[in-house]
Amino acid sequence: MRLFIPYLATSTNVGTRQHWSKRKEEVDACHLLVRNAVRRAGLERINGRVDLAFTPRLGKGVRRRDTSNFSLNMKHLEDGLVAAGVLPDDRGQYVRRVILEPPEIDRKAETGTWVEIIKV
Repeated sequence: MRLFIPYLATSTNVGTRQHWSKRKEEVDACHLLVRNAVRRAGLERINGRVDLAFTPRLGKGVRRRDTSNFSLNMKHLEDGLVAAGVLPDDRGQYVRRVILEPPEIDRKAETGTWVEIIKV
């Protein structure tokens, strides 16, 4: 199943230097967006193992960055799937692999991230 979440975290370079309270605000906002997207899509809890593939989409005005600088985005979204109840946890028992694809650039589309949940 593939789900679009209108969220893109700050660059990993920036996020690792953020004050904890600022980072918490960003994480809380991400979790809310994930819960809303999950509800709209009607996703239910997945109890087996999955692979997660993340593809950022850069809309109008969003700067390009190295693919690895989307790693914080991937982590926030993975944690959001747990907070939304889609995954029981993000340990290896439930998430076998995470895949970070290079961003797609579509200046006419909404900025965010495609999350593909692949049952294994």
